[in-house]
Amino acid sequence: MQAPMVLLVVSLLIGLVLQWVKAIPGNAHVALNSYVIYVALPALGLIHVPGIELQTELLFPIATGWILFLTAIPVVLMAARSFRWSRQTTGCLILTAGLGNTAFLGYPVIEALYGADGVQVAILVDQPGTFIVTSSLGIVIAGIFSEGRKRKREVARNVVTFPPFVIFIIALAMNVSGIQATGIPLQVLEVFAATLTPVALISIGLQLKISGAGDQMRPLAFGLLYKLMLAPALIFTLYVMIFGQDGLLVQVSVVQAAMPPMITGYIIAATYGLNSRLAALMAGVGVPVAAVTITFWYTLLGGYG
Repeated sequence: MQAPMVLLVVSLLIGLVLQWVKAIPGNAHVALNSYVIYVALPALGLIHVPGIELQTELLFPIATGWILFLTAIPVVLMAARSFRWSRQTTGCLILTAGLGNTAFLGYPVIEALYGADGVQVAILVDQPGTFIVTSSLGIVIAGIFSEGRKRKREVARNVVTFPPFVIFIIALAMNVSGIQATGIPLQVLEVFAATLTPVALISIGLQLKISGAGDQMRPLAFGLLYKLMLAPALIFTLYVMIFGQDGLLVQVSVVQAAMPPMITGYIIAATYGLNSRLAALMAGVGVPVAAVTITFWYTLLGGYG
């Protein structure tokens, strides 16, 4: 088992165990989520966004995260209308089904499957793709579907004052100016960024309760179906069947599209009051299920190398 997968499992188990520790307050996950939003996520943005280099020939992996999130919006909206899901459940599903764990889990999985060359493609799927979508459109969706119908002005204010988005704008300015964190500032940022995954997963574990979650099973099944099967199928159809592409760029793009729901998607959903229990289930249950579906996609793609 890869070290990142071990960390995923251990962190989730720690959160589950802490549910039974009386000294841990029932709302401990709120504090952990706030730490991720105000410290860990901004640190990650300041590390990676300033160094992104966009090249036209790499548009396929870069476009992957954008295509999946923009497609998730109408797909989830149609399902929500049919099943009469609440605004909070709808917004939660768009975030968790539309955003994949293309960094922490994606990088090591791609390295194990395709080597160092594959990781370079995986970074393109993640940084100018999934990460920027999360920091921009993800926050907009969270604001729109948060509890209560908010005015456009209030949604806009929530977006532009959301810490990861503010840091994202600063990081973009650094990118344009050719400025990157180096030396001690970079080392400090890396330490804080490294805490994102374990802290977020412990928060998920604190909220992950399968028993009594019968009312969440239908949206959970739909969300995982989209994220783990329909999303990679969409990228495969577009890139291979329609555009006639093959090779490493396409293979990595499809496997990255098959990654389980993004941990940050859960954090944003929980922070904005978007059915945090469903968000925890999407992030927690998605990992073991993805172990099976990623194997399926990797095997299928063997003929398109």
